[in-house]
Amino acid sequence: MHFLLAASTAAAAPTSGPQCLKNPLIWVCQQIQDHLGSGNALGPLVQDVLDGITVFLIILIAGQLLRRVLVAAVERRADPQVHALTRNVMTILTWAFAAAGGLVTGGVDVLWVLTFGGVFSLAIGLAFQDLLRNILAGIFILLEKPFRIGDHVAIGDCEGTVQTIALRTTALRTGDGRLAVMPNLTVFTSVILNSTAFDQRRYSVTVPVEPGTDLPQLMKAADGALAAVPGIASDPPPSVQPRVEPDGRRVVVVSFWVDYRAHDPDKMSGELLSRIWGGSAGRAGGAARG
Repeated sequence: MHFLLAASTAAAAPTSGPQCLKNPLIWVCQQIQDHLGSGNALGPLVQDVLDGITVFLIILIAGQLLRRVLVAAVERRADPQVHALTRNVMTILTWAFAAAGGLVTGGVDVLWVLTFGGVFSLAIGLAFQDLLRNILAGIFILLEKPFRIGDHVAIGDCEGTVQTIALRTTALRTGDGRLAVMPNLTVFTSVILNSTAFDQRRYSVTVPVEPGTDLPQLMKAADGALAAVPGIASDPPPSVQPRVEPDGRRVVVVSFWVDYRAHDPDKMSGELLSRIWGGSAGRAGGAARG
C-alpha cells in the first residue's frame, strides 16, 4: 500500500531540470537530452539558439522580399529618389527587426533587448559618429530632394550628373567622365547649385561688334534669328543687349530660354549664330550695294 502511494506520488511529481519547448525544433532538444539525460540544460539551450537563428533568418528573408516588392512598386512611379529612399530605409529596418526578433525568440528578455539595444546604439553612435551622420544626411537628402538622380549639380568644387544616392555617399559623374564620390554629410551641409531643377534654362551667345559694323542692323538680325530658330521660348522672352566688355570690346549678347530636355542647346546656339552672321552680312551687303 505504501509502495503504491510512493509510486503514484513519484509519477505525479514534475520532472526536474529545464524542459524542451514545444515547437518544430523540439526534436533537437529531445535528441540531446536522450543522450545526456532528461535534466540536462544543453538541449533547451541549443533549441533556444536555433529558434533565435531561425526567426532571425525568417524575418531577414521576409524583409528582403518585402523590400523588393516595395521597390518594384516604387519603380513603376518612375521616381529614382523614392526608390533609393525605400531601399535604404527597408534595409535598416529589416536588420534591426531581425536582430531583435532573433534575440527575443532565443530566450533573451525583451527588457534586456531594449536595454542592450540602447547601449549598443550609444556605443555605435560614439564609435561611428561620421558613419551615422552620413546615413542620416543621406535620408534627409532623399526626403528633401534638393536634387534627383540624373540632375546636373555643382556641390562645392565638384560638378557633374548625380549617379547614386547611397546610405553613406553620393556619386557624381563629372563632365570629363570621372567619378566623384562625396560623403552625404558634405553634400547636406554644402551649397548645392542644381542646373536641371527646372525645365527651362537660359543660354546666351555673344556676337562681337567689329569696327564699321552697323549695330542696329546687327541687332535686327539677332531678333530675326531668334524668331526663326524653333524651340526658343517666348516666356520668358529672349533679349538682345549691346554691351561693352571690361577690355573695351563691344559685343551684342543674345540671351534666350530653352527647354533643354526637348532641344539641344548647343545645336540651337550654333544655328542662332549662323543666322545672325548670315542676316547681318546680307543686310550690310545690301546697304552697301544700294
